[in-house]
Amino acid sequence: MTTCRFSLPDIRSLCKEQERAFLLPREGRHLIVGGPGTGKSIVALQRTRQYHRPKGAQEYVFLAYNRLLLEASREQVGQAVNAHPWKKWFKGTYQRALRQPCPIIGGLAYNLDWKAILAAIAKAPDLPPPLTPFVIIDEGQDMPPEFYRALIQLGFEHLYVVADQNQRITEENSSIHQIEIELDIDPRDRIELTENYRNCDRVARLALALYIQDPASPRPRLPLDRPCTLDPLLIDYGPGCTLDFSELIKRILKTADRNPGKLYGVITPDNATRLRWLEALSHHPVELDQGRPRIVTYASGEEDDDHHFGEGGIFIINAASSKGLQFHTVFLADIDGYRCNTEGQHQREDLMRRFYVMISRACERVVLLRREGYSCAANAILPLQDPSLLTHWR
Repeated sequence: MTTCRFSLPDIRSLCKEQERAFLLPREGRHLIVGGPGTGKSIVALQRTRQYHRPKGAQEYVFLAYNRLLLEASREQVGQAVNAHPWKKWFKGTYQRALRQPCPIIGGLAYNLDWKAILAAIAKAPDLPPPLTPFVIIDEGQDMPPEFYRALIQLGFEHLYVVADQNQRITEENSSIHQIEIELDIDPRDRIELTENYRNCDRVARLALALYIQDPASPRPRLPLDRPCTLDPLLIDYGPGCTLDFSELIKRILKTADRNPGKLYGVITPDNATRLRWLEALSHHPVELDQGRPRIVTYASGEEDDDHHFGEGGIFIINAASSKGLQFHTVFLADIDGYRCNTEGQHQREDLMRRFYVMISRACERVVLLRREGYSCAANAILPLQDPSLLTHWR
């Protein structure tokens, strides 16, 4: 089988910015910020190699946002990493330290009751020292401030956090300023990464059209040395258009069939859309030379770890599960499904941030898909009048 590799680069290939972040002292609290594709996660994973022991107990833990990102991270280091989803790890850490279950809200296993957690830690006498004193946190903007406060109260002193507040697309999150406050990090000591090593130039240009200017979130530089061969594309489909849904599914499957070693991401606005696209891609009666490509899906909270990124195929995921991932081509399915009042500045920026994250998952090409006849809030934020950024095909 042809494989698709997004492998961890050698330490010697790190740029000066990344090298500076990598060479920070083992001890202490460190914060590295940078936009999509700047190598934050790469540097964090490289740091794990300083701590990892092939056999025996580990003195560090690598925390990822969800199981999908966890599996992608593991594959980049050949599974040689002590990595866990952050909420599951925290619940276990809390239970070990306080000898009682971690408080939750409403009976939901991953809806942590931070007020009760912090109160219980403050009252607990003689807390044991951490089993893994070194904590490396990926996508640190997606953990709430209370998480960092709890870590400090539990005795964790050595934390290495990579984050970008322009990539916050979940309700539970922290700003860079909040992380700095909770970890007592001087803003002058944070390291900023600005080189974009993931996207080709046209994908990067489209993503940056949705970038929200923010002094705590450095603007990535354009990758001028990686030209795209295909423009970002907006396709309308449905009655009255060149493509209906069935023909669109057929073309995506044909594209994957011609390139079996490449990884395609289909990013959807919600679970209903995810399941609709999963059904269509899995059962469309199209004749393919290579046979139906590997089709994988993931929903938040799933326990299945069988999401291999070392093989080609099609991943169908929701927007909130896309962060930290990368694909050769990304299809943003049914962009009319994102509901937002774009007249409000906060709501408009939230939608821009969401599309900024999703578009920047694509290394080579991004295709936006919009249903004919549906109201589409994304029309208000996309550069629809600039064909140099986004080509429109109906």
